[in-house]
Amino acid sequence: MSDPVIYRRRRDAISRSEREWRVEDDALVTRGGSGRERRYRWRDIVSVRLLHDPARSKPWRYVFELQPKHQRKIVIDNAHCVNGREFEERSDSYTPFVKAALARWAVAHPKGRALIGETPKRYFFLLISALLGLGVLAYVLVAVPTPLDALPFANLVKFGIILLMLPVFWGWVLKSMPRGVAPDQIPDRAFPPGPEAG
Repeated sequence: MSDPVIYRRRRDAISRSEREWRVEDDALVTRGGSGRERRYRWRDIVSVRLLHDPARSKPWRYVFELQPKHQRKIVIDNAHCVNGREFEERSDSYTPFVKAALARWAVAHPKGRALIGETPKRYFFLLISALLGLGVLAYVLVAVPTPLDALPFANLVKFGIILLMLPVFWGWVLKSMPRGVAPDQIPDRAFPPGPEAG
């Protein structure tokens, strides 16, 4: 049995103490301030997700979600509450912890795929919002009078601008599309940047 990889963090100001997360060979183990341990066996965790989920006070926040069978989702991030609304980044210990957890999960699920990015439902709403935004921008460009309207080829210029916006929109769509990857092929962008990200 290898030495467990440990990650500690305090979720928010209401939490009395740090919660410890430990990667063991057979399970993910968590222990709160009371000392009570809870074990989540790797074979019972049906899916994992990694995403960059910044918040106003935590623009560097990355999240690791684990979904145990028939239980509530486990959400672990790299933000540690120091006091009140002050948070510190704990990526130095978070990244090795997540990589160790992914390696143990992969042993229990050899054909498993880690999800990267948004959930499909959130991605759908973001896609609809972006498509509506692109449509409104194109409509405004066509309907609102501009100095270009005096030119004889104004409609072609406006049409060209709209066409130039499409590759940018399509690039965003492809980049943010939720997809599954083998745990040993997770891209660096799924982890916080730094020396452990490579």
